[in-house]
Amino acid sequence: MTSKTGGKRASVASVRINMEASDKPAQKAPIRNKPSLGNVSVSTHASWSISGLLAAQRMTKNFKERRAHKVALVKKIEIVEPQPPSFASRPPEKVQVSAIRQILEGYLPLRLGDTTYDPKQVPSLVKEISDEIRSQVKKVLPARYKMLCVATMGERGQEDIKVVSRCLWDPHADNYAAHVYQNDSLFCVVSVYTVFCE
Repeated sequence: MTSKTGGKRASVASVRINMEASDKPAQKAPIRNKPSLGNVSVSTHASWSISGLLAAQRMTKNFKERRAHKVALVKKIEIVEPQPPSFASRPPEKVQVSAIRQILEGYLPLRLGDTTYDPKQVPSLVKEISDEIRSQVKKVLPARYKMLCVATMGERGQEDIKVVSRCLWDPHADNYAAHVYQNDSLFCVVSVYTVFCE
């Protein structure tokens, strides 16, 4: 191939023009040890075959209908608001979990702010905390709800601990709230479970 003055390779079209010009006797002879390109032709016409057209037709057959069907299926699955099943409890008023959390978040720092861990006093302290929280939460509970308050307290050291609970209840009516309080000496985990009784 011949190169242009800028050091770039010539395009195929320019090679063809240069090769036609080489038929003139005044042109230089081709460089040795390089095969000549001969007549280079450029085709700008697309080549089509019947089998290719049939394959393309099969691939795009009903494409718009299939796409519209997929979009319609996605829209049908969308759930706006899940309804409780017929056997679920339907309380007239549900528990406000945020109100119970506010009680826990306000009470525990006031009660345990400067308390140090003493293993002899922990059983009575946990019972007092549980009773006081229960009396405050009863004020915000709707009618026909029962409540269970569980307090767990331990010494804060190098160890890790997990407090886990498992309940069997109606998720449409029952709920819970939990809060963790820590100071330099101890940790306290309080969980309040509310269950609707029919």
